[in-house]
Amino acid sequence: MTDVNSQLIKEAVLKHSNEIIEWTKKLIRFPSENRYPDGYEYEAQQFIEKECKDMGWDTDMFTPEDVSGIKDHPSWLPGRKYPKERKNLVSEWKGSGEGRSILFSGHIDVAPSIPENWKVCSPYKPVIKDNRLYGRGSVDMKGGITALFWALKILRDIGFKPSGDIIFESIVDEEYAGGNGTLASRLNGYNADLAIIPEPSRMQVCPACFGAFIGDLILKGKAGMPFMGSTIPNPVDGASRVIELFQRWEKEWRSSNAHPLFNESGKELKVVLYSVDTNDSCEFIQMGTPKSIKIAWIVWCYPGMTEDNFYRKFRTFWEKCSKSDPKLKPFKMEIVPTFHYVKPWETDISNPAVQTVIDSFTQYIGKPPVVGGAPFSCDLGIYGEVGGMPSILIGPHGDNLHAPDEWVLIEDILSLTGMFALLVYLWCRN
Repeated sequence: MTDVNSQLIKEAVLKHSNEIIEWTKKLIRFPSENRYPDGYEYEAQQFIEKECKDMGWDTDMFTPEDVSGIKDHPSWLPGRKYPKERKNLVSEWKGSGEGRSILFSGHIDVAPSIPENWKVCSPYKPVIKDNRLYGRGSVDMKGGITALFWALKILRDIGFKPSGDIIFESIVDEEYAGGNGTLASRLNGYNADLAIIPEPSRMQVCPACFGAFIGDLILKGKAGMPFMGSTIPNPVDGASRVIELFQRWEKEWRSSNAHPLFNESGKELKVVLYSVDTNDSCEFIQMGTPKSIKIAWIVWCYPGMTEDNFYRKFRTFWEKCSKSDPKLKPFKMEIVPTFHYVKPWETDISNPAVQTVIDSFTQYIGKPPVVGGAPFSCDLGIYGEVGGMPSILIGPHGDNLHAPDEWVLIEDILSLTGMFALLVYLWCRN
């Protein structure tokens, strides 16, 4: 077997650097949008499948609904659509059977684009500017998928023969608090001794991530025209008070929770209000006081939080506010979970898998990484809990995720390509 080392890998990455970035641009050009409950990942998956077959790897493609019994699993999220074209792609590079296995996994779906708001480029016509690659999905997470694939391609080209099995997969339906694609692969048996997911962690090694509770707070009153009659309390006024009280909740939520992997600035627990809506399908009101208003919210949590514990505290807070606050008393308040609980996850930092990732980073990059929790929620818990794997996030710098002018740092795509290649060598050789 070829004696693989950091220098040999760096030379290979440099030799193929233009090809690696062009491959990323090809991937970005596929508008693989997740427009909940639909998804349009098919063409991108076809492209990756062909690339895997050209590597000589076995491939398997299946929709989440093809997996027997998946809808009975507690992590299944109903309401998504899976036509026959909306498939996961899994590819395997078989080892000799003597070493540890590894799973390289990324989601191919991207957030919807808003073309009229993009300034640097059109969403699916990638542009390089100031060492950044712009385009929808560039950092979330097609740059990461590129690094995973090309790490394996480089290893194959320099003659590496793995002892442990290597699984490379591109999954569907992670956005919009998804996870059914990830769940499908885990239940289909595509698991390993270590899982690497290149969510954009800004080059931090993240064995943990936030969880997320997602729901609606609804204020219901009496609709009508407030002229020349009795006063009609307006739920819009109540919503303004709710927004203020969410700021109080965030402050109290932060002060009552702590976790050692999230003590860095910028990793505090967050609350996001992402929609305020007075539309009511049951009643039409023309330019008058609306019947109800809905405030859509996300509350993040640390690993260790249970769903029951959160909702007990959350409902108690709002019940007290509803009864005591004069701006809320006129309305009936409801707390309605919408998407499922996106569970947090933590792989113990003492796990040998975490140390091997740290060693790979240190050897290839030349300095030790920052190790901490990722301040966002994702499907990491499905890899860990359902797949039973030590599961770690590490991905590139970038910005404007789910927004116009999304970009990824080109240097990081190349660095991760090399670092992932070294990781496979260190992990799968024995």
